[in-house]
Amino acid sequence: MAFQAPALWPEGVIARYVTYAAELLQDANVTVDVTTEDLRTAGRCRGCGTSWGNYSCYEHTVKKWAQEHAEKCRALPRPTA
Repeated sequence: MAFQAPALWPEGVIARYVTYAAELLQDANVTVDVTTEDLRTAGRCRGCGTSWGNYSCYEHTVKKWAQEHAEKCRALPRPTA
Protein backbone atom coordinates (compact mmCIF):
# COMPACT_ATOMS: atom_id res chain seq x y z
CA MET A 1 0.00 0.00 0.00
CA ALA A 2 1.51 3.32 -1.04
CA PHE A 3 1.45 6.24 1.34
CA GLN A 4 -0.40 9.20 -0.15
CA ALA A 5 -1.15 12.56 1.40
CA PRO A 6 -4.79 13.66 1.46
CA ALA A 7 -5.72 15.74 -1.56
CA LEU A 8 -7.24 18.61 0.43
CA TRP A 9 -6.13 20.27 3.62
CA PRO A 10 -8.76 21.65 6.00
CA GLU A 11 -9.45 25.36 5.63
CA GLY A 12 -6.93 27.52 7.49
CA VAL A 13 -4.14 24.90 7.54
CA ILE A 14 -0.87 26.45 6.37
CA ALA A 15 1.45 23.50 7.13
CA ARG A 16 0.97 19.79 7.80
CA TYR A 17 3.39 17.25 9.27
CA VAL A 18 2.91 13.48 9.10
CA THR A 19 3.20 11.80 12.51
CA TYR A 20 5.26 8.73 13.28
CA ALA A 21 2.01 6.78 13.75
CA ALA A 22 0.84 7.83 10.27
CA GLU A 23 4.03 6.47 8.76
CA LEU A 24 3.65 3.14 10.56
CA LEU A 25 -0.01 2.76 9.58
CA GLN A 26 0.28 4.34 6.14
CA ASP A 27 -2.53 6.72 7.19
CA ALA A 28 -1.94 10.23 5.92
CA ASN A 29 -4.76 11.60 8.08
CA VAL A 30 -2.80 11.37 11.34
CA THR A 31 -1.01 14.71 11.11
CA VAL A 32 0.01 17.77 13.06
CA ASP A 33 -1.63 20.78 11.44
CA VAL A 34 -0.48 24.39 11.75
CA THR A 35 -3.10 27.11 11.35
CA THR A 36 -3.07 30.89 11.38
CA GLU A 37 -6.18 32.88 12.19
CA ASP A 38 -6.57 36.44 13.46
CA LEU A 39 -2.80 36.75 14.07
CA ARG A 40 -2.80 33.55 16.15
CA THR A 41 -0.62 30.68 14.97
CA ALA A 42 -1.23 27.27 16.51
CA GLY A 43 -0.44 23.63 15.95
CA ARG A 44 -2.68 20.67 16.77
CA CYS A 45 -1.98 16.95 16.55
CA ARG A 46 -4.80 14.95 14.98
CA GLY A 47 -3.45 11.83 16.68
CA CYS A 48 -3.12 12.67 20.37
CA GLY A 49 -4.92 16.02 20.39
CA THR A 50 -2.00 17.98 21.81
CA SER A 51 -1.98 21.61 20.74
CA TRP A 52 0.47 24.47 21.06
CA GLY A 53 0.57 28.13 20.16
CA ASN A 54 -0.87 31.52 21.05
CA TYR A 55 -0.98 35.13 19.89
CA SER A 56 2.68 35.70 20.71
CA CYS A 57 4.02 32.68 18.79
CA TYR A 58 5.76 33.20 15.49
CA GLU A 59 4.76 30.95 12.61
CA HIS A 60 8.24 29.44 12.33
CA THR A 61 8.24 28.60 16.06
CA VAL A 62 4.94 26.72 15.79
CA LYS A 63 6.11 24.92 12.66
CA LYS A 64 9.26 23.81 14.50
CA TRP A 65 7.16 22.46 17.40
CA ALA A 66 4.79 20.71 14.96
CA GLN A 67 7.61 18.96 13.13
CA GLU A 68 9.30 17.84 16.36
CA HIS A 69 6.00 16.56 17.78
CA ALA A 70 5.10 14.72 14.55
CA GLU A 71 8.45 12.92 14.51
CA LYS A 72 7.69 11.34 17.91
CA CYS A 73 3.90 11.03 18.18
CA ARG A 74 2.61 7.47 18.01
CA ALA A 75 -0.95 8.24 19.12
CA LEU A 76 -3.93 7.29 17.01
CA PRO A 77 -7.03 9.39 16.64
CA ARG A 78 -10.10 8.15 18.48
CA PRO A 79 -12.25 6.08 16.09
CA THR A 80 -15.59 7.50 15.05
CA ALA A 81 -18.49 5.12 14.61
